[in-house]
Order: sequence, then C-alpha cells, then structure tokens
Amino acid sequence: MSPKCPVPPLQEITLSLVARQLIHTLTRVSSEEDVALPFAMVTSYYESMGATSDIFQDLINLILSSEYLDPSIRYYSMRLLLKENVKTLATGIFPCPYYGKVLDLIIEQGRHLTSLNLKGVWVKDEHLTLMYHLIKNLPSLTVLNIPYIANDEVLKYIGEHNKVLKLLDVSGETDITEIGIDAMLRGNPQLTQSLTVVNIGMYGEENIDHTDVALLIRQLPNLTNLGSYSFVGKSIYHIYNSDCPPGFKTKLQYLHDVQTNMRMMKAILALCPMLETIYLEEPDQGVLQQVKELNNINKIKLNKFQCHELHQLLDKIGYKIVTLMLSASQGSFNFTRIAETCRNLESIEFYQIHTATHEEEIPFNKLEHIEIIHGNLSPSCLKYLMTASPNLKKLIIGDEIKLDDDDMSRMVRRYKFENLEGIWFPNAPRLTRDTVELLMECCPKLQSLGQLSGWRFTPDDMMLMRAIIASTNTDLVLSPLGIFQQGN
Repeated sequence: MSPKCPVPPLQEITLSLVARQLIHTLTRVSSEEDVALPFAMVTSYYESMGATSDIFQDLINLILSSEYLDPSIRYYSMRLLLKENVKTLATGIFPCPYYGKVLDLIIEQGRHLTSLNLKGVWVKDEHLTLMYHLIKNLPSLTVLNIPYIANDEVLKYIGEHNKVLKLLDVSGETDITEIGIDAMLRGNPQLTQSLTVVNIGMYGEENIDHTDVALLIRQLPNLTNLGSYSFVGKSIYHIYNSDCPPGFKTKLQYLHDVQTNMRMMKAILALCPMLETIYLEEPDQGVLQQVKELNNINKIKLNKFQCHELHQLLDKIGYKIVTLMLSASQGSFNFTRIAETCRNLESIEFYQIHTATHEEEIPFNKLEHIEIIHGNLSPSCLKYLMTASPNLKKLIIGDEIKLDDDDMSRMVRRYKFENLEGIWFPNAPRLTRDTVELLMECCPKLQSLGQLSGWRFTPDDMMLMRAIIASTNTDLVLSPLGIFQQGN
C-alpha cells in the first residue's frame, strides 16, 4: 500500500499559523498611512513572544514564495520581516510598479544579506540607478541572482563593492561586453579568487561573445561552472589558440558546447581536466570518442548525436557514468548494451529516440530514474526497462502506453516495484482504475501517479479514488487534480 501521510512537524504547523495571522493583519493595510499601527502591533507581539531571526527568515521565505498573495501583502511582509539577521532573500515575482519600492527596501534594510535573488523584479532603465546603490550597500553577498538585469555598469559596481561573491547569475538577455567583465575583475583579486559559478548568456544563443566569456575563464582560477552559456568549448579554444599561459588549466566541472569540432575538443581535453559533466550539441564525427580522455566524467548530456558513437564511447567508460541525458538521436539505441556497459547508471532521460532496441534482459541494478519522451518504445522494450530496474524510483514515459491492466497486473505482482515513488504515463488509453488500485496496493512507496487524464479513467473514478486516499490518510497524489480535489 502507498505510504501514509506523515504527521506535519510542529514547526511547520506553527510557522503556517503565524504566517496566516500576519497575512490577515496586513490585508487591512490599504495605503502607506495605514502601515504604522499594524506594524507596531505585530512587532510588539513578536518581541513579547521572543521571535528569533530564524523565525523571521522562515516567515519571509514562506510568504514571498506564495505568489498567489497580493503583491502589497508580500511587499509589506518583506518590509516588516527584513531584519538585520535575515541573511537570504528571494523576492519572487512582483509587478512593475513595485520594482522601485522593492529595491529601495532592500537598500535600506538588507545590508546584512549574504544571498539575494531578484528573479521576478526585472530592473531596467530608470531603476538601474537603484540597482547600483543596492550593490554598493550589500558588500557581504556570496550569492547574487539578477537574470536579465545586468549590464557593464552593474558588473563594474559588483567589482568595486563585492569581494566575497561565490555565485553570480547574470544570465538571460543582457548588455554585457568585455568592458563590463574587465571592469568587474580588474583590481579585485579577492573577487577573482572567490567566484566559482557564473551563470551568463542564454541557452543556444551567443548573445555574449565567446571571446568575452574566455576572459572570465582566464581571470577566474576557481571557476567551476558557466551555467546557461552554450559555447564554452568555443571560448576554451580561443584561450588555447591565443597565447595560452604555460601550464594553464581550468577547474571547470561542467561544460556545454554546440557544434564541437576536433580542434575544440583537443583544447577542452588540454585545459579542462576536472570536467565531471559534459553537454555536447551536434558534435562532429569523432568528438564523442575523445570524451574517454576526461578522467572525471560521470554525467553525459547529448543533443543531435549518433547512437553508434555513444555506444562506442560507453564501451570504454560506461562504468563511470551515473547520468545520461540524451535527445534527438540518430541511429539505433540499444538498451541492453547500455545495461552491459553502464553498471552504475542511476538516471537516464531521453527525448526523441530514432530507434530503440533491446536483446537479453540484463538488469540495470542501480537505475532509479527513467524519463523517455518520443522514444518509439515497443511494449516489450518498456517491460524490459521496468522489470530490469529493481531500484526504480521514478518512471515517466511520454509515448502511448500499449500495455493494458492485465499486463500491468502480471508485472506488478511479480516484480513488486518496492522502491517506486512516482509513475507518469500521460498517454495510456488501455489502463483503468484497476491499475491505479493495483499500484496503490502493491507499491509501498508510491506517492505520485499521473497523468490520469490520458488513461481510461473517468472523473467519477478520480473522485472515488481521491476519497479513498483521503479516508485512509494515504500519501499519494493523483494527477491532474480535479476541481473538488485542489486542497488535498
């Protein structure tokens, strides 16, 4: 039987209660003139109850993440709770009229923040001056997320006023050039040592020139990740081919590159010996074979690749791979061969398999996550993946499921699926309520089941099963949620 719902922790219940009380109080505030009395009352109450900085931190996280709340309530909550001991702030999404007010508030009350995420406050044009003041006023930041906001002047201010930043997110459509990158790094040796992650650019678009990104790689000796930038190999090749300092090596652990050729791959092998994850889109013939020279690789992500080249690579280094994320394959992908070569594989995600095959039913002893969309899986191939994975926790198959209730019954009763936590078959027209009941009965860890709108499963079936789940205190979510089940 699916697990029972656990008793909510007292801390969680109490926090929710206090948050609701605060929200109820702030609903009475309709203008700035109304703020003083409720603020005084709430502050006095919190002081009398001995509220700690941890409580303020938890409250502000809970309320700001509740985006269904009126923005005025979230703004006044931030204004009330952003005390000096609150270290982490994620504003969430605010409408444009609140941008200036939110920035002013953080400038005034957020000096002690160590982590700030402004995703959802899309600062541009007239508010950029406030952004400069904010950066100047928050010298203790170690994490700064400002996607779609940064320009060269923002980077200059970061370089002038921040020495301890470890993660900087300036991704998205921005106006960043070599001028801003150089201004941020020049004359700030502490920052160049501390920065380890820089999210920059947009996936699939070279909106920031690869030579400018090369400057980041050259100047940040401890950089491990250039998230969201798709042309890192191109940048590495530029360094390698432009008076590269003797003995220069990066500490990059993740690399994403598009249309990698053999020259770029040679540069990657020479300058990026610590890579653990590599993401190659449409690599030239022969490039995949070179990945075997990267000693620390354990995750491979590919787009527009040849299956036979991947199989040849995995024949040599498959024992090291724990994650495969693949899309738009060409040729025949053999799951049995993967099971033979990738004995430590824990997760496989596949989008668009040209041809999927299997032979002997060799087990995937460590496989926990399977997600396949547009996989052209035959019923026998799907059965193999399910029954040969004893530790399977999550299964998502986007193709039409041609199995019926009897097929599922035979598999589930024989193989038990004792570790299965979630199963999603969005298109399973032959499965009915019988399979839902079977999975609930036989899978002791199952907590998520969907997308049942693609099953032969009626609204009445959904209401009945939801009633059974509620009455037995079962910790299982059936999706989609109907109009009568939203609160459960």
